[in-house]
Formats: sequence, structure tokens, C-alpha cells
Amino acid sequence: MHFGRSLCEYLVLYSQQTTTSQRDKFMSRLTPITQREQVSGDALIAFDAIIESRGRINGPQSMHMYAPEVARWSTALSDSLRFNSDLSEHDTELAIITAAREMDCEFVWAAHAAAASKVGVRPEAIETVGNKASLAGLTSEEAVIVRYGRETLGDHNLSQEAFDAALGRFGERGTIVLGALMGYYSMIACTLIAADVRPAEGTPVLPKLS
Repeated sequence: MHFGRSLCEYLVLYSQQTTTSQRDKFMSRLTPITQREQVSGDALIAFDAIIESRGRINGPQSMHMYAPEVARWSTALSDSLRFNSDLSEHDTELAIITAAREMDCEFVWAAHAAAASKVGVRPEAIETVGNKASLAGLTSEEAVIVRYGRETLGDHNLSQEAFDAALGRFGERGTIVLGALMGYYSMIACTLIAADVRPAEGTPVLPKLS
């Protein structure tokens, strides 16, 4: 289980990154589905399940609601990976922003860079991830996570050394969760990029790479 905040407290922290007025400014190729009156039939089951879990429909869910079962079960997977795993809040958020950087996903970066800071991820680590800078600027614990993401998502390969480092820090279960968490946010990034869902004004900006 996560240490520290409860699920509800964590979701409040997450939702604070995007105000209602900012969410109204989202531009996308599909109309965001965020209200119950926008759906009917079996889609109501998915909508209600997400509201029960999260209290609202966020950006990725607003696109996934076009395929309600994807929305429902991807949210359940997210809950498991983020709130019911052995990874700490710090390590979870560092892994998420690493995935966001590797996928060049502005929306996920905007949502989670500030959240990462609030759960104790060092500004230097966030900057290193955002700029794809040398791992030398990270602690050994941070480097395990960032290297894992850079190799699996960026290189489509994972060295034995990187795998062993993750295994030594997180164990077998935690190592699988780490990869699954990054994979989950890669899936989210694919949806957001394809639908051209953009972050709200005033949220952290993913650095442009030269």
C-alpha cells in the first residue's frame, strides 16, 4: 500500500493542478465526455464507476469514455498501479513524469510535474527528467527509475544492469509494477496525443528538446 496520503487526499492534490475554468479551455479533436447526460446505456455503468472512484472525469477519461469499457477498466488499473502498489508517492510520480517525457506527452507532464514536486520529488530531478539530462545529476535511487523508463520506453530495450538495479531496489513485484505504471502512462499518452488533448494554461510546460 502507499504510505502517507489516502486515495481521496491524493486525488484532491491531483485535481488541484487543473481548475474547472481551465478544464473548460481544453482543445481536442473529440468533444470531452465529462457529464453524465452525455452518455447512455452501458456507458452509464463506466461513467458511474469512474465517478465513484475519482469524483470526476479527467482529461484521459474524457476521451476513453468514447470506448466506455476502456475508460472503466483503465481507471481501475490506474487505481491499482498508483494507489495500491508498493511504490511510494515519490517514486510513482517520478516514474510517471519519466514516461511523460519519453512519450513527449505535454498533458501528462503538466498534470504530474507539479504533483511530483508536492510529494517530494526534487526540483533537480524533475529538471533532469524534463531535459533528458545526464543521470549524474540524480541520486542513485532516482536514477534507477529514470534509467528504467529511458531504456524501456526510449530504447525499447532494458539492459541487465538496469533491470538488476530495479530488482535490487523494488523487488520482483515492485519492478513489475514500475514497468506496468510506465506502460500505463504510455497508453494514456497515445490517447491524449492522438486526440490532441492539451494541458490547461498555467500548468507546468514540458521542456522542448533541441
